[in-house]
Amino acid sequence: MLLSIWLVANANAASASARLYEDMSILTSQEHQGREAGNPTPNLTAQFLYERFQNLGIEVNYQSFEFKIGFFSKKLGHNVIATLPCTVDQCGKKLIITAHYDHLGGQGNSFYAGANDNATGTAALLAIAEALKEQTRFGDVIFLATDAEEKGLYGAKHYVSKADTKSYALNINLDMLAINNKNTLYALHDKRAKKFIKQFKQQDKSFKVFSTSSQFRLHKKLNDNRINWHKASDHYAFSLKKIPYIYLGMGIDDKHHTKKDTLDNMNFEKYQSVVESISDFIVSLAQVPLESTN
Repeated sequence: MLLSIWLVANANAASASARLYEDMSILTSQEHQGREAGNPTPNLTAQFLYERFQNLGIEVNYQSFEFKIGFFSKKLGHNVIATLPCTVDQCGKKLIITAHYDHLGGQGNSFYAGANDNATGTAALLAIAEALKEQTRFGDVIFLATDAEEKGLYGAKHYVSKADTKSYALNINLDMLAINNKNTLYALHDKRAKKFIKQFKQQDKSFKVFSTSSQFRLHKKLNDNRINWHKASDHYAFSLKKIPYIYLGMGIDDKHHTKKDTLDNMNFEKYQSVVESISDFIVSLAQVPLESTN
């Protein structure tokens, strides 16, 4: 009996690993041409995410919006929103997991694959949704794949402008999860999210977690003060609406916004370990009622 359970568990883990690698391969492929925002209709990447969520049996919708390009032009972006509803009678507040799927684009053989930035976060959304879909959930869990983050966080800003922000307990933003030789995942968080970070850090994991609510401490740890990490990604849009957030990422990447940001240049095993740990954390959060700390 124990052997059969072990075999099933290992088979499931191998299957999840294969799906994660396949999703990363597709998102970073030439066919997806760097996933640039600004298309009149949902692009190939948005369609891929929509179909993946749909095939998981999860309710999914597009959310289209306008954003500015330069002083006089506008283009369209398209968020992909998947929702796993609360499964109990007395539901807590919503948990929203975000990752931007857009990148810098390209043409023909010359394109920005954006493996770490941010195919890693996008593929993680799918993996976490699959892990959570059969679990008891004490509140709605929303998976938001944003568009036009690279242009100015436009997808996240549009989403929060249409949301009842008082109904949200926490945003977890995933952006650049391919940890490097430092073997460290950085967690910048709102002070109100401190109790959730403590829970994450208590989990067994094969990598280190450096957490802080202080940008000064993060700058010092990274030995680099060029980036305003509070405003660096989609969590900032939620912060502006007073929604507690946790931003998870690998910090400074010397391949960031270069054509060397490819799947081949990532340590996939480390990335997979990060995704599994984040997934376990989010499953644990969903299994208790969350109350907003606003």
